[in-house]
Amino acid sequence: MIKWMVSMASLLILPLDGNAQQWQGQITVDSRVGYSTNTILNPFHGEWDRSTGSGYGLIAPMGQLSRNSERYSADFSGGGVLEPFFDGRQTLKGGFALMNLRRRIGSSWSAGVETGSRYFSSSFDQSMVWVQPTLTWSPTLFSQIRLKAGSTFRDYSNDYQDQEEAEITQNDRFDLYGVEYEAWPTFTWRISTGVYGNMDDPTDNLSFMINSDQHISDAFRLTLRLNADSYSYQLMHEVGSGGTGGPIGGGDDGYITLDETDRLLRAGLSGRLRVSPSFSLTLNLDHLSLHSSASEQTLSDYQLSTGVRYTFQPSLGGRGKARAQWDQNGNQSVMLKVNYSGAGQLYLIGDFNDWENPGIPLSRQSSNRYAAQLSLPTGSYEYKILLIEGTEKKWIGFSEDTYTVSDGFGGSNGLVFIQ
Repeated sequence: MIKWMVSMASLLILPLDGNAQQWQGQITVDSRVGYSTNTILNPFHGEWDRSTGSGYGLIAPMGQLSRNSERYSADFSGGGVLEPFFDGRQTLKGGFALMNLRRRIGSSWSAGVETGSRYFSSSFDQSMVWVQPTLTWSPTLFSQIRLKAGSTFRDYSNDYQDQEEAEITQNDRFDLYGVEYEAWPTFTWRISTGVYGNMDDPTDNLSFMINSDQHISDAFRLTLRLNADSYSYQLMHEVGSGGTGGPIGGGDDGYITLDETDRLLRAGLSGRLRVSPSFSLTLNLDHLSLHSSASEQTLSDYQLSTGVRYTFQPSLGGRGKARAQWDQNGNQSVMLKVNYSGAGQLYLIGDFNDWENPGIPLSRQSSNRYAAQLSLPTGSYEYKILLIEGTEKKWIGFSEDTYTVSDGFGGSNGLVFIQ
C-alpha cells in the first residue's frame, strides 16, 4: 500500500501572452474552496494521504515577468501558497520560483534551460531544486516538439502524529527526461502530450500526459487532462511459518522478493468563465484510480473545487497590451479592431504581407482604439502588432482574451481564421 507520494505536477504555471522587446508581466491571485478524498489531488500538495476526506481552502498569489528579443527570451515566475484544511490537519504553506531562458538557433530550433525551486510545509517538509536543459523544434507554425533532461534534488521529512506511520527522512536526486509535443488542430484548440521517465532506466517508472485545451468562446475555456503513471518496486513476501520451513531460513519464516507495480490513472476537467477583464470563475474536477499488484486492489479518489481567479497585467515601461478583434464583413473583407493605450503608431504585420516591415498602418479611431480594413482569402493567418515611436520599434503583446499561438520561441502570434 502506498503510504506517501510526491508529485511535481502540482506546480501551476500561468502562461504570459505576448512577444515584445520589453518587460511584460502578469499577476494572478487564485482562490478556491474544495473537497478531496486524497490530499495528493489537492493543488500544490502532492502528498498521498487518503486516511479521511477533507475540505480545504486555497489562496495562491503569483507573478510572472517575461522579456523577448529577436533571438533571446526569458520568463521568471514565482508565487506563494496558503492552503488551510477544514478537518484540523496542518495548513499547507510554501512557495516556488521558476526561470526559463531560451535562445533561437535557427528558423525552427531553439535551445534553453529551465530551472526552479519550491518549498512546502504541512505534516511534512519538502524542498526541491531542478535544472533541465531544453531543445525545441517547431516543424510547422502549429506544432512543436520539446526535449528536456536534467536533475532534480529533493529534501523530504514528515512529522506524522499517527504512531502507525513511520517517520521518513530522505535526500534524493532524480535524473529525469521528458519528450513533449504540442499541436493546434484549430486556432481555438491546443493538444499537449508528454512522456517522462528516469534516465537511469528510461523504460521503467514512466509517466504519460495528454491535455486538451479549447476556447469554447471568448469568455469560456475548457481543459481536459489525462495522466497515467507506473511505479515499479521490490517487496518482501513472507512464505511458510513456524516449523514448516520455507525457501529461506530453514525452520524459520521464509521470504521471497517479488517485483510489484503501482499504476495510477488520473483524469481531470477544468473550466474557466471570464466574467470581466480581471475576474474569472473556475471549476475543477479530478478522479484518481490506483491499482496495486501487491495488494491486488483498486482504489478510487476524487477532488472537486470551485473558486475565483483575479488577473492583472500591468504596463511595464509605459507599455500596454493589445486586444485584437476581427470582424468578417463579407466573403473576403475583414475589419481588425485593436484596443491599445499608449503613444506611437501601430502597424499590422503577418502572413498576409509576408511579414514585411513596417507593415499595414492602423488608423486611430479614438484615444485607445485602432482599426484596419483588409481583403483576405479563406485561410488562417498569423500576425503581430508593431509599435513605432520615434526611432524605437517594439512588438506589442496581446491581451489574454486574444486568440494566440506559440511563435516557437516563448512568445505568441495572433491568429485569425477567415472563412
